[in-house]
Amino acid sequence: MGLLDFLTGKGKPGPAPDALKKTAAATPKAEESGAAGSSSTETFYVVKSGDTLWKIAEAHYGAGKGAKYMEIFEANRPMLTDPDKIQPGQRLRIPAAQTGPSAGGEWKPPSEIASK
Repeated sequence: MGLLDFLTGKGKPGPAPDALKKTAAATPKAEESGAAGSSSTETFYVVKSGDTLWKIAEAHYGAGKGAKYMEIFEANRPMLTDPDKIQPGQRLRIPAAQTGPSAGGEWKPPSEIASK
Protein backbone atom coordinates (compact mmCIF):
# COMPACT_ATOMS: atom_id res chain seq x y z
CA MET A 1 0.00 0.00 0.00
CA GLY A 2 1.44 3.36 -1.02
CA LEU A 3 1.35 6.69 0.78
CA LEU A 4 -1.54 7.94 -1.34
CA ASP A 5 -3.54 4.78 -0.59
CA PHE A 6 -2.84 5.27 3.10
CA LEU A 7 -3.90 8.90 3.03
CA THR A 8 -7.08 8.28 1.06
CA GLY A 9 -8.03 5.21 3.07
CA LYS A 10 -7.84 2.84 0.10
CA GLY A 11 -6.20 -0.52 0.37
CA LYS A 12 -6.81 -1.71 3.92
CA PRO A 13 -10.15 -1.54 5.65
CA GLY A 14 -10.21 1.11 8.35
CA PRO A 15 -11.56 0.81 11.87
CA ALA A 16 -15.26 0.28 12.38
CA PRO A 17 -17.34 3.48 12.70
CA ASP A 18 -17.88 2.79 16.41
CA ALA A 19 -14.11 2.67 16.92
CA LEU A 20 -13.76 6.05 15.20
CA LYS A 21 -16.33 7.59 17.53
CA LYS A 22 -14.50 6.23 20.57
CA THR A 23 -11.17 7.58 19.25
CA ALA A 24 -12.65 11.02 18.61
CA ALA A 25 -14.23 11.10 22.06
CA ALA A 26 -10.90 10.19 23.66
CA THR A 27 -9.01 12.99 21.88
CA PRO A 28 -8.01 15.74 24.33
CA LYS A 29 -9.52 19.17 23.70
CA ALA A 30 -6.09 20.80 23.51
CA GLU A 31 -5.21 18.62 20.53
CA GLU A 32 -8.49 19.35 18.77
CA SER A 33 -8.16 23.09 19.06
CA GLY A 34 -4.47 23.13 18.15
CA ALA A 35 -2.41 26.31 18.29
CA ALA A 36 -3.85 29.78 18.21
CA GLY A 37 -5.08 30.67 14.74
CA SER A 38 -5.24 27.07 13.55
CA SER A 39 -8.07 25.82 11.42
CA SER A 40 -10.51 23.09 12.33
CA THR A 41 -9.58 21.34 9.07
CA GLU A 42 -5.98 20.60 10.05
CA THR A 43 -5.00 16.96 10.23
CA PHE A 44 -2.13 14.93 11.58
CA TYR A 45 0.26 12.59 9.81
CA VAL A 46 2.75 10.05 11.14
CA VAL A 47 6.01 10.13 9.17
CA LYS A 48 6.94 6.91 7.39
CA SER A 49 10.38 5.80 6.21
CA GLY A 50 11.27 7.57 2.95
CA ASP A 51 8.88 10.50 3.51
CA THR A 52 9.90 14.09 2.90
CA LEU A 53 7.94 17.21 3.77
CA TRP A 54 7.64 17.85 0.02
CA LYS A 55 6.00 14.43 -0.56
CA ILE A 56 3.72 14.90 2.43
CA ALA A 57 2.68 18.36 1.16
CA GLU A 58 1.87 16.97 -2.29
CA ALA A 59 -0.14 14.13 -0.76
CA HIS A 60 -2.20 16.49 1.41
CA TYR A 61 -2.46 19.62 -0.73
CA GLY A 62 -2.39 18.04 -4.21
CA ALA A 63 0.04 17.39 -7.03
CA GLY A 64 2.23 20.37 -7.78
CA LYS A 65 1.79 21.81 -4.27
CA GLY A 66 4.97 20.38 -2.76
CA ALA A 67 6.33 23.87 -2.22
CA LYS A 68 3.79 24.21 0.59
CA TYR A 69 6.08 21.97 2.67
CA MET A 70 7.17 25.09 4.56
CA GLU A 71 3.62 25.48 5.93
CA ILE A 72 3.94 21.99 7.44
CA PHE A 73 7.44 22.79 8.71
CA GLU A 74 6.33 26.05 10.37
CA ALA A 75 3.27 24.35 11.92
CA ASN A 76 5.56 21.83 13.60
CA ARG A 77 8.17 24.13 15.14
CA PRO A 78 9.96 23.73 17.55
CA MET A 79 9.72 19.93 17.18
CA LEU A 80 11.25 20.30 13.71
CA THR A 81 14.40 22.37 13.46
CA ASP A 82 15.26 21.57 9.83
CA PRO A 83 12.77 20.74 7.05
CA ASP A 84 15.18 18.12 5.70
CA LYS A 85 15.37 16.23 9.00
CA ILE A 86 12.14 14.39 9.71
CA GLN A 87 12.11 10.97 11.31
CA PRO A 88 9.78 7.99 10.92
CA GLY A 89 7.27 7.94 13.74
CA GLN A 90 7.06 11.73 14.17
CA ARG A 91 3.48 12.99 14.32
CA LEU A 92 3.16 16.12 12.20
CA ARG A 93 0.37 18.64 12.21
CA ILE A 94 -0.82 19.33 8.66
CA PRO A 95 -2.47 22.75 8.59
CA ALA A 96 -5.26 23.56 6.16
CA ALA A 97 -3.94 25.12 2.98
CA GLN A 98 -3.74 28.89 3.32
CA THR A 99 -6.02 30.92 1.14
CA GLY A 100 -5.67 34.48 0.00
CA PRO A 101 -3.34 36.49 -2.22
CA SER A 102 -0.13 34.80 -1.06
CA ALA A 103 -1.52 31.23 -1.11
CA GLY A 104 -0.91 30.78 -4.83
CA GLY A 105 2.69 29.82 -4.20
CA GLU A 106 4.02 32.97 -5.86
CA TRP A 107 6.71 34.61 -3.78
CA LYS A 108 6.37 38.33 -3.23
CA PRO A 109 8.82 40.61 -1.46
CA PRO A 110 7.60 41.99 1.87
CA SER A 111 7.50 45.51 0.39
CA GLU A 112 4.85 44.41 -2.14
CA ILE A 113 2.75 42.67 0.51
CA ALA A 114 2.89 45.63 2.89
CA SER A 115 1.84 48.10 0.18
CA LYS A 116 -1.48 46.36 -0.43
